[in-house]
Amino acid sequence: MDDLQWELDEEVPVRLDPGIWKCHPETVRLRLSVRAYRITTGGIPIVLLSGGLLDLYPNSLYPPAELEGRDTEFFKPLAFQIAAARYLADREPSGTVIHLHEPRYHYVLPAALAGRGLTVVSTVQTNHPVNMKVYAPEVRGVLEHLGADPSVTDGLGDPPLDSALHRAMRAYLPRTGLYADPATESAADYVSTLAVVLRPVAAMDFLSDGQMQHLLTQGGTPFEQLFAELAVARELSRYRERLVVCGCAIGDEWLTAERTDDRRRRTLGGLGLDPGLPTIYHAGRYTLQHKGLKEVFRAVARLLDDGVRCNVLLHCLTAGPIDDPELNDLASRHPDLVRVRTEARTTADLMDWALASDLSVFPSKFELDTFLMAMGEAMASGAIPVATAQRGMAHFQHAFDVESPEAAGLAVRRSFRVDDPLLTQEVYEGLHFLLNLIETDPEQAAALRARAVTVARRFTWEAVARRFLTLFAACLRGEAPAAALGTSFPGSGAAVPSGEQRGTAVRTVDRVSVRWDDTSAAQVDVVFPGSPPEIVALDR
Repeated sequence: MDDLQWELDEEVPVRLDPGIWKCHPETVRLRLSVRAYRITTGGIPIVLLSGGLLDLYPNSLYPPAELEGRDTEFFKPLAFQIAAARYLADREPSGTVIHLHEPRYHYVLPAALAGRGLTVVSTVQTNHPVNMKVYAPEVRGVLEHLGADPSVTDGLGDPPLDSALHRAMRAYLPRTGLYADPATESAADYVSTLAVVLRPVAAMDFLSDGQMQHLLTQGGTPFEQLFAELAVARELSRYRERLVVCGCAIGDEWLTAERTDDRRRRTLGGLGLDPGLPTIYHAGRYTLQHKGLKEVFRAVARLLDDGVRCNVLLHCLTAGPIDDPELNDLASRHPDLVRVRTEARTTADLMDWALASDLSVFPSKFELDTFLMAMGEAMASGAIPVATAQRGMAHFQHAFDVESPEAAGLAVRRSFRVDDPLLTQEVYEGLHFLLNLIETDPEQAAALRARAVTVARRFTWEAVARRFLTLFAACLRGEAPAAALGTSFPGSGAAVPSGEQRGTAVRTVDRVSVRWDDTSAAQVDVVFPGSPPEIVALDR
């Protein structure tokens, strides 16, 4: 490791939200004592900033969320942004492209680097709620300290949103995973993180077309109507020429993986399973609601309890042991069919599992997945997917009608509910249908499998790299990124229907009389504003 002989030693004033940091002064001074080091691997130099706050939490990198309002160690990510801004301004020459990932963690950097001859590109990797916010006085104060323009936060306040309808939507929406409301008396002083990043960057990149489409419209979600009134919706529309999709990809080793009967027998036999049975596969982080794992566990349990004979391979990655009653019950009731792993596994191990599987299941919820690499890896291995029709995953071409000539798997409806029984039912029916298809129509199943492999193996890192090089060159020339990459934007679409078109709800002394004429609706909720809101799910 090389010491780059660069040091930072300063105190930075940071404004705190008094509604959250109740036992702290309005301004604290973060002490930064940082040095820069370089390691080189595979010919690529990597600069590491180290010292003080930046050396905390080496296992998780990020401090635990519960430190907010309690301990200034919570500001490690902000400290890194400040140190990175100082380092880049000192060491990088004019004309350098700075590529940042995840706006939630670099909301100060683009504005801090503006006007220094550096070109900044931001990639949105995770679908955090699009209106996720940051405390504007904090941002302005840090930018002033860095000698940057603090006006990046100007005019980003949202309207009051205080009508009866607004209050009902704001009470209900946080449970959908789509919307975040600052839980503080200082809420009016918060501004959109995404908008603060978008204003000063040369380009904002997304991992898939569907991810960008979702972000721009929130179409078909419970948030669509309220989103149109927010500052972030206005800013995304205002700066559309900066929005691009450079994409994401699947590791090269998955693109040439060979699916053979011998490999299947070795893998399943080594697990004590019957290689003659069809096999279902899932791999991902153990995040119960995000990944739809409760729905997976319940659907699979129902399938096996009904007497369907199939192997089930579940890799639910977590740092420690899982004490999940439903998962434990599934594994203990069907020990001859179910295998669960929770530890980190090698690519070769996961590839063995995926190549030995006939189906994969990915019922992710809340539009939180933006590319879903694990689903692509499973498809590239020949595991036909049953997966939610999230916009961020649409590039994998799973369809509600598997007889469609483009279908590479089976889609089930999107979900924005915790513990969603309707999604559980659809996953159960989807797995049951495809297991039956494998047995009764192996030719159609083989055609689905072939399309899954073909679709997934299109997503190469070489293609992504080419798009990024095109983007960086366009930004350096001062061209509009969206035009240079041929970004296709969603149409404005129909206006949000009026209340009369959506339906009516009239409260009388002892009842609420509801009329809803949309026969395609799977479920309708009546929401009464409150904290928490009262929610009544209507029968069809």
